Amino acid sequence: MLLKRLKLTNFRNIEHFEEDFNTLKIIILGQNAQGKSNILEAVNILAKSSSDRALRDNELINFNKEFALINSDIKTSDDDIEISLQINTTGRRKLKINGVSKKAPQADLIGNFFTVMFAADDLYLIKGSPSLRRKWLDSNLTQLSKIYHNHFATYQKSITQKNALLKSAFESGMSRKSLQEQLSIWNKQIIEYGAEILLQRVDYVNKIESFAKQFLNDMSSGNETLQLNYFSKIFSDTPYVPDVEKIKAMFEDSINNSFDEELARGQALVGPHRDDVLIQINDKEARAFASQGQQRSIILSLKLAELKAVEILKNEVPVLLLDDVFAELDESRQNFLLHNLPEGIQTFITTTHISDLQHDLLENALVLKVEKGKIVKKPVTSGF
Repeated sequence: MLLKRLKLTNFRNIEHFEEDFNTLKIIILGQNAQGKSNILEAVNILAKSSSDRALRDNELINFNKEFALINSDIKTSDDDIEISLQINTTGRRKLKINGVSKKAPQADLIGNFFTVMFAADDLYLIKGSPSLRRKWLDSNLTQLSKIYHNHFATYQKSITQKNALLKSAFESGMSRKSLQEQLSIWNKQIIEYGAEILLQRVDYVNKIESFAKQFLNDMSSGNETLQLNYFSKIFSDTPYVPDVEKIKAMFEDSINNSFDEELARGQALVGPHRDDVLIQINDKEARAFASQGQQRSIILSLKLAELKAVEILKNEVPVLLLDDVFAELDESRQNFLLHNLPEGIQTFITTTHISDLQHDLLENALVLKVEKGKIVKKPVTSGF
């Protein structure tokens, strides 16, 4: 899979960007806050529909502009695709694929293009809050499955409605019986879609673990073993069984048992929106016991595993986006990354200093320099 052309209009601080990519390595050079990461963000949106950096669409639009445009030409293993996405301040999007308008811009974008993003912030995946690990899972699964995208969107809306109801009930003194009757409407949807989300998340974690475990084992010469375990309150007393109907039954029991606590706290406390992924190295929790070097190795292993998962599940080599990560990786980890990438993978790299990159990365690379959202230097190849 290759991104052959990208055109951006009014995307964040980039009023205009247009480039043809006739190489597998694209390096975007620039100081912080100049716009280089915005280019990778736009590419990532083409795959995942949403941004990992923005809460609302209007954050993606240049100041005082009404819309942003992302236009692209993509080559897959089977076909050539033209994708045009318009993001409006109104919150409504317009999507055209091969010139044909789509009625569901969020969902219809999914499945046409695949990326794996590795950003410097991913190093917080281990020591950060559970919300970061949930976001990581949802971002990966969203691009792999339109069904997951739809289930997740419906689940989120149901949780929002349930939380609003719990808060209003607490403040107004609604009777217990009346509240339970109203909650049952939202709980039904939460259980229905939440069970599907759980099933897909656990399956994905198991796949990622098998790939990442091998990468970390190779990187450490057999000295380090990685374990990933999906944690949910729903399975705290009962072993996980990969059966959606059994998950629904356990989910319902867990929600019923948490009614008083949810009412007291005014929020839904059971479900995928509260779950976590436990990351361990050599049977110890990585968050507490992994050194900084081990943490970098774990994250690198996970990112390589993501690439492998897309290859196997979608029969496509995704585009790799490396956002300011090479300054965080020593020479040995850089070498491991470069020697374990799929053959023919297209890679976009942002960096503040060209010296952070090994010479092999510069060979036959397209190098763009960005200042204040504009390309200020003509593309150059190795020797820059």
